[in-house]
Amino acid sequence: MSQTAQGRRVATSGHPLATSAGLDVLRVGGSAVDAALAMAFTQWVVAGPTCGPGGDLVLMHVPRRAGAFAPKVYGGWSRVPHGLQPEDLTSRGPLAAVVPGALAGADAAWRDCGQLSWPELFTAALVHADGHHVTRWMAQSYATVEAKGNGAALRAVLDQDFAPADGDTVSCRRLGASLERLSTAGANDLYGGLLASKLCSAASDDGALIDEADLQSMEAVIDVPRSRQLDGLRVSVLPPPSQASITTELLAAATPQTDPITRQFAGQVAELTRQALIDRCVVGVPGTAACVAADDESAAVVIHSLAGVQYGSGWVAGQTGIALGNRTGTALSARSDLRGAYPVPGAILPHTLSAALFESGGRMMLVATPGGDRQVQWLAQAGQRFRLGVPHDLGELVDAPRWFVCPEGDRFGVPAGIDREWLMFAEPGIEWRDDAHTAGFAVRPIDNVGGGLQAITWDDTDGWLAASDHRSGGAAGVAEED
Repeated sequence: MSQTAQGRRVATSGHPLATSAGLDVLRVGGSAVDAALAMAFTQWVVAGPTCGPGGDLVLMHVPRRAGAFAPKVYGGWSRVPHGLQPEDLTSRGPLAAVVPGALAGADAAWRDCGQLSWPELFTAALVHADGHHVTRWMAQSYATVEAKGNGAALRAVLDQDFAPADGDTVSCRRLGASLERLSTAGANDLYGGLLASKLCSAASDDGALIDEADLQSMEAVIDVPRSRQLDGLRVSVLPPPSQASITTELLAAATPQTDPITRQFAGQVAELTRQALIDRCVVGVPGTAACVAADDESAAVVIHSLAGVQYGSGWVAGQTGIALGNRTGTALSARSDLRGAYPVPGAILPHTLSAALFESGGRMMLVATPGGDRQVQWLAQAGQRFRLGVPHDLGELVDAPRWFVCPEGDRFGVPAGIDREWLMFAEPGIEWRDDAHTAGFAVRPIDNVGGGLQAITWDDTDGWLAASDHRSGGAAGVAEED
């Protein structure tokens, strides 16, 4: 596999083993949704610190001809535990754990659009849970987990007492056993079966707030994307609770002919980005790993997370090997003036997970990226490049340098950083990255941290073209015709 691939059936993700899982599913007649979910389940094993069954998952399904019928979104969004009070808010440990929605969203998408059996989607994940080689990028992720003080979570998921290094073989058999149970008993086992009982027992022992009522009330949110026409560019993004609509706002404010890494583009959208992200916390909205797959009929994108490279809250439920996301700590605030971020028991949490479909002049691009509040900014920059019609090489588009604004010292959760200074971070390749200020923001040059963009486009002659940002260590591939 390579960074780009072209054919009638393609897959791309942030990990080569996940991409292989998606391609295997496509080869045996699975749908794009089947392939995207198989990649996601595999990432739960081989890219565990960033995603898992204890977090969030949202899938957008898009017919190849988007005008044939409306794209659909399956949201497996996490919830606030009913027992959570504002004074309980923390970003670490059992009290930070969300009621996980990932499996509810995956199950709903598979029931509507799957072609293979549910157990077949777990085949690669179960194989790799018994052992797989650690990539350089994942070794860095594991090191980050340990550096953040979550070594106990690391040991509760992996079958060893230290962070694996590049090239090591690592297994996670406790998580594998839980995934095998889910593959045979179904997704609802986490919400009302044996795994639910184990999770609730662990929560009771460790002081987490999740209980049986929380799990039994979990269900997927099925919706349609929010679409808007902008000067020949049609943008369709995930609906709330995703903040993806900010991407559309940024593109609406930008001059269509402006290169997204120029000072002009930054001047048009940087302050709007800051205000839009703060507004989501102040007034709220109604109602991070990425992988994309496509077959002859449709495309599907999955984006899912455990709230950063830290095994979620750092809490793993007993012997299940399942880490719980910590969105209650990163998405919420005890400040009553931040209505959009104030904890409401049982409510769906606001989320940074974003994906976008861009259509212009008969062309289309489906794209997603991990990255917290940076996602909406990076998707706007990718959409602007697509809008300009250049580059023609999708690999060059996903590899292009990017920039973002965020509160000082807080690159993932805006609520905690609202009263701090907001800075502009610029990657190598951006001409103004060594300036003291741009667009009213102090500039901070950074090494490449923009990896993770996964994208596909459709061409009437050559079929799908898939591309994986090389900075994420992922891969794109094509399922060859039999």
